[in-house]
Amino acid sequence: MSDFKIKTGIQVRFADVDSMGHVNNAKFFTYMEQGRVAYFKHFPDLDFTQGTASEGRSIILAQIQCRFLSPARLEEELVVGLRVREIKRSSFVMEYEITEKKTNRLVAKGESVQVYYDYRQEKSLEIPPALRKKFEELEGRSFGA
Repeated sequence: MSDFKIKTGIQVRFADVDSMGHVNNAKFFTYMEQGRVAYFKHFPDLDFTQGTASEGRSIILAQIQCRFLSPARLEEELVVGLRVREIKRSSFVMEYEITEKKTNRLVAKGESVQVYYDYRQEKSLEIPPALRKKFEELEGRSFGA
């Protein structure tokens, strides 16, 4: 998880646990969402949490998947690490690792595709060079053009 620049902590709550005593699989998508919220705090122009994205442009989730590797249980502390793996013309791919904090046990891995999107015109947009550069600065590496 050391390659992940952004990490956020999650406390497993009673409402997250199913009748089998472990975190319900649907909750992992919420955990990944919490990770994305933490990540995009570094991008004030895309602040989808406030509904104030610059000129109606922000990101939209296009696809998400999760592989469940070991059960998480009530009151465990989890850590969601995430990073951008690839930037394309109008979309980018994020990777996630969710670990149990105390033992560093790998609980789940995920991937999502986000699209740079104009909510007013309801269409995807090419990721501008300035936004691409911001991703590169945060990730500490180049994504090419």
